[in-house]
Amino acid sequence: MELKKHLDGFITSPKKLFILLIIVNIIPNVGLVFTEPLTSMGKLLLILFPLGVYCIVFTISKNIGLIQLLLFPLLVLHAFQIVVFYLFGEDVIAVDMFLNVVTTNMTEAGEVLNSIIASVVFVIVIYIPTIIIAFLATKRKVFMDGAIRKKIFFSGIAILIFSYALSYTAKNKDTNTFTLHQDVYPVNVLYNLDFAIHKWKRSSQYQETSRDFTFNAYKEKNADEREIYVLIIGETSRAENWGLYGYERNTTPHLSQDSNIVFFKDAITQSNTTHKSVPIIMSTASAEDYNIIYHQKSIIEAFKEVGFTTVFISNQSANHTFTDYFAQEADYLEYYRHFNDKTNNLDEILLPKLKHYIDSISGNLFVVLHTYGSHFNYKERYPEDFAVFTPDNIKEIKRSEKDVLVNAYDNTILYTDHFLHTVLQLLTETGACSSLFYASDHGEDILDDNRERFLHASPNPTFYQLKIPMFIWFSDQYKENYPVDVINAINNSTKPVATNAAFHTILDMAHIYSNYFDTDLSLVSKNFKIKKRMYLNDHDEPIFFYNAGLKKEDKIMIEKRKMYY
Repeated sequence: MELKKHLDGFITSPKKLFILLIIVNIIPNVGLVFTEPLTSMGKLLLILFPLGVYCIVFTISKNIGLIQLLLFPLLVLHAFQIVVFYLFGEDVIAVDMFLNVVTTNMTEAGEVLNSIIASVVFVIVIYIPTIIIAFLATKRKVFMDGAIRKKIFFSGIAILIFSYALSYTAKNKDTNTFTLHQDVYPVNVLYNLDFAIHKWKRSSQYQETSRDFTFNAYKEKNADEREIYVLIIGETSRAENWGLYGYERNTTPHLSQDSNIVFFKDAITQSNTTHKSVPIIMSTASAEDYNIIYHQKSIIEAFKEVGFTTVFISNQSANHTFTDYFAQEADYLEYYRHFNDKTNNLDEILLPKLKHYIDSISGNLFVVLHTYGSHFNYKERYPEDFAVFTPDNIKEIKRSEKDVLVNAYDNTILYTDHFLHTVLQLLTETGACSSLFYASDHGEDILDDNRERFLHASPNPTFYQLKIPMFIWFSDQYKENYPVDVINAINNSTKPVATNAAFHTILDMAHIYSNYFDTDLSLVSKNFKIKKRMYLNDHDEPIFFYNAGLKKEDKIMIEKRKMYY
């Protein structure tokens, strides 16, 4: 009864309703005041500018409840923004987050939602009652007095004019600039949404814009034996938890003992989102020149042009990204996970099909394996006999559960080690001149420091999302045929590298060349050059990775791991 009385108070009083709706809509801005790297004037603008806009919008009509109902999409953005706060503790909804919404399958989405239930409950408590109140106010024709509306309307205009003038004194401390469309919520989120829509439309035209592209590739050298090259794309695997990279737990017992592996000690990804990082691995696109991706084909096409049979086998679902478009270039394409399929296939499901193609195709072969690796929910990524580190039953994402999260994550790395070792055994048994390139698409945050960051794909990356495992395996036959390549890889193994080296390295491993090949980026070339490593930001612009929004905690880890910058 008491609750009903309070609700009736809002519903029957236009002034109270107006104040309530202003407060509800400005909640995300209040949060951003405490998280965004803005000067004091910038933080003031975070409140003033939207306040002015809402004062104008909510007085366009006397029926303010109806206006709020029409602004329902904005409430959805507010809810999304609050979830972003919960996950990353900062920043606004990014372009990549909008794209992730349409490229994430239902199983992944369900796993993530289960882990952020607290933020979901908060959103429901705030915004569902708001919608109900707005609906009832509309139904009961709760109208605001014309004279009051006029005062609020012109007050809103005055606030906007003042805000615009104030914007010239504000700054973003990270970029040293300030613009309303990049620094003020919800304008920046609407800008990001528009950017995402245009990007999605442009990528959907890829088949047409790349139709006539050719690498004009040629093979310079041929081994005496059959040649097999494999690219394995890892998922959410971070170097920090690999025994091969000095982790205190021996999570890579097989790989650590394989003398045919050359691992790159200082490797980073150029993007912390799968839909951008994987295409960078598979093509000449890079943070430095990402837009060429709309017109060029992938490494699969280059191998096809020189007579290789090409295969793409994936434990991820097709989701209309460049990864899928590239996969369709292959002679044989296999998916073991579908967009709305709740089946939880482990990565080993790829192995029988890999063996089938190795055994049934007699000529030269190029295979891409896209794994599910260490993607959350970690517990679902490995069989029970790989639950070495326990307890590993994740109940909730919070500081007290960190050890459980890390245990489960480490088990995924242990299983990845087993999976990779099995692939290497299959290649060894062929007796072919073979080589394998492995890189993870990006890393992961696991409540590592006082920021309590979790997952990946945040607007600003972290050390843990950037630093990835990367290695090349050479068969004995390959080492006999191309010893110089192996020596060059060893010499380059301590140099700073990034995922934009993958395409050029793999082509060079197979001695396939083209005008699009860059020897400066090949890890098996003596001509490999150390360059400033770039990161692809949310608006697809290159930025020096060290300046990509990294915080003090990240830079401490970069120094600790002696990474080059």
